[in-house]
Parts: sequence; structure tokens; C-alpha cells
Amino acid sequence: MKRKQRAIAAVTVCFMAAASIPAFAYYAPTGPGATGEASEYTSEELARLQDNTLEYHEIQNRVKGYNPTISELWNTYGDTKQDYAYMATELESQYQVVKDLSDKYEAAGEITGNPILVATAKQLDKGYKSTVKKIQDTVLKWDDNKTSTGAIRQYERQMTAGAQQAMIGYDTIRQNMATLETMVQLYEKQYQMYTRQKEMGLATDQDVLSFYTAFLSAQSQLSSLQNQADNVRRSLCQLLGYDPDTNPEICSLPSFDMARLDGMNLEEDIKKAIGNNYTLISQRTSPRGKTSTQAENRLKILDEGEQKLTIEMQRLYQDVMDKKTAYDAAETGYKAAEASWAAANRQYQNGLVSEIQYTGLQLAYYQKKAAYDAANLSLWQAMENYDWGIMGLAAVE
Repeated sequence: MKRKQRAIAAVTVCFMAAASIPAFAYYAPTGPGATGEASEYTSEELARLQDNTLEYHEIQNRVKGYNPTISELWNTYGDTKQDYAYMATELESQYQVVKDLSDKYEAAGEITGNPILVATAKQLDKGYKSTVKKIQDTVLKWDDNKTSTGAIRQYERQMTAGAQQAMIGYDTIRQNMATLETMVQLYEKQYQMYTRQKEMGLATDQDVLSFYTAFLSAQSQLSSLQNQADNVRRSLCQLLGYDPDTNPEICSLPSFDMARLDGMNLEEDIKKAIGNNYTLISQRTSPRGKTSTQAENRLKILDEGEQKLTIEMQRLYQDVMDKKTAYDAAETGYKAAEASWAAANRQYQNGLVSEIQYTGLQLAYYQKKAAYDAANLSLWQAMENYDWGIMGLAAVE
């Protein structure tokens, strides 16, 4: 009796599964963002990912392997895959019971001359085997189905882009803090020197007030940036699966690789962006509509989406060009400041410039250096935005 109940339950599960398979859209754990696959890395690479030191090029793999949300998505997907595998095994083990039941229906139909019973028996056997095959195929093709991983891959890319932006932002804040720390010291030094100059009648109250105000302003900005840095650092650690309390070392970004600009081809990149854009993909796979008006409206939406994306990619491209121009200008200014600073050091050692003049030149040098460092990071961010646009993340209103 129990065996028959199991057979009936198996048949029920079988046809319920058959109804759900066409809508199946989980995510394979071998796409970008998969977890628990240490074999993808050499022992050296894995050690670097786990060494509590973050380098910019490690962000993608940190998101892939350690972001808690991405990990949970892949784990859930893996569990679902296992459920389907168990289902296939259970249904396969019950096939003989279903076959016996089908044979009895068919025999009864032949004896009574009831074609409906015969047809039901054949459909029961055929349908059961077909559904088992579909579930088995689903499990076998699970890890190779790139289409079904689309949602997680999109989310993972968004996470990666967000983490990159956070690290660039953190490095920008940190560099500004380093500059401000130096500026605070120099402004304080100039304030003290001008205070002494005023006592000797060689400076005015306005001179003293000017540098004191600059000193206080730099101090205030430094305090504000420290709070920002703490918040951004904590967010970055969470995105990449670090425990902030372990105080991971976050390395500075290297100089921007200008060779990346050589690979830009706006016309071709727009075509790639249109093909990859997640919003446009969703629009392209939307229902075509049952009337000609609905079909025309859908085509209009698709055309408008492509036009908007084209404009957005043009904007991202121009932003890269603008940031490159700003970088070149900042680099020129910084090189000139380096030369002036080297000359000022020699002149100061030879007693050719006063301490006040020397401090002023030092201020100018650090300001140019800060502008150059900021331009490097701005170019980094603009280039990343453009590349992510190509990969499907550009906004389409």
C-alpha cells in the first residue's frame, strides 16, 4: 500500500515539475560570482585574496568569492540544484512502480475495450519518462546555462562597480587628508611666522588673519574627511566581505594605464553597449503585443532606449576625454611644481629665499601634487564608468 502511495506521489510530483520546468530561471554557480571554488585560483592567488590587504585589481574576485549577498545567492542556487538532482533520482527510482501502474491501466483498457484507459496508460508512461528526462537535462546543463545566470551576473557587476567606486572614493579622500595634514602644518607655520613678523611691524593684521583662517579651515576639512573616510571604508569592507574590525590594509590605486584609452572606439563600443545593456535586453524580451498598436509602441520604446543609451555612451566617452585633458594639465602643473620645489630647496639651503617664501613654495608644491593625484583618480573613475557602460550597466532612463 505504501509503495502504491509513493508511486502516486511520484506521479503527482512529476507532473508538477513538468509544469514548472519551462519557467525555471535559477543561477548556475560557475558564472561570475560563484563561491566555494578555490580551485579557480592558485594557492598564491588565494593567499593574496585572504591576506587582509586589498589591491584594486582584487575587487572583482573579492566580490565574486566573499560578498555576503552574492555568496548567499549562489548558495541558494546550489541548494536548489541539489533539490532538483534529488528529485530526478527519486523519480527515476520510482519509474518501475509507475510503469507497473501504467501496464495495469493498459491491460484493463484492452480487456474492457476502453481506449481512454489505454491512452491514459501510454500518456502516463511517456509523460513520466519525459519529465524525468527534462529534470535530468536541467541538472546536467545547470552549470553551463549562462542565460539563467544573468540576474546574478548583473547584480555581481553592479556590486563590483560599486566597490570600485567606493575604493576610488576612499583613496581620493585619503589623499586629500594627507594633503590637508601637510597644509595644516604649513598654514600653522605661516601663521606663526606672520605673527612674529607683525610683532616686528613687518606684517599686517590681515596677513595674520588670512593664514589663521586658512589654518582653521584646513583643520575643519580634515575632521570632516576623516568621518567620510571611516564611512566609505566600512561600506567597502562590507561589499568585499572583510570584517572592518580586522582593519584590512587598503592599498592606493596605481597610476592610470593610458593604454586603456587606445582601446576606445565609440562607434563600436556603442554597439556592444546596446547588445549588453540590461535595460534594453529586458525591453527586447518583452511581449510583442497582440495588436499592431502595441507592437508599434514596443518598437518605439526599443528605438528610444537605444537612442538614449547612445547619448549616455557619448557622454561617458566625453567624460573620459575631459578627465584625460584635466589629467594632462595637472601632470604638467605637477612637473613644473616639482622642478620649482627642487630649485627652492637648493635656494633655501643656500640662503637665497626666506623661510616664509620657502613655506609658500612648499604649499604650492603640495597643492599641485594633490591636483595631480585627484586627476589620476578621476580618470580612473571615468574609464571604469565607460567600460561598465559597454558591459551593460549604463543608465537608460
